[in-house]
Amino acid sequence: MIEQFTVHELEAMLKGRAIPGNKRVNETIAQYLHREIQALAIERDNLRQDLDGLLESGAHLL
Repeated sequence: MIEQFTVHELEAMLKGRAIPGNKRVNETIAQYLHREIQALAIERDNLRQDLDGLLESGAHLL
């Protein structure tokens, strides 16, 4: 996923000198970045819901 890229790799990808291995056929760099950022946002929201559930159930008392 996108968090595995270094700054240099991201710069090369944006300049068209590198292609991410999980980029889909006929997908633009903008579409790829959008898809990856959306996946990270969904993961963040799921983690936030899990944390909220734990806090409501009293896990913060441990």
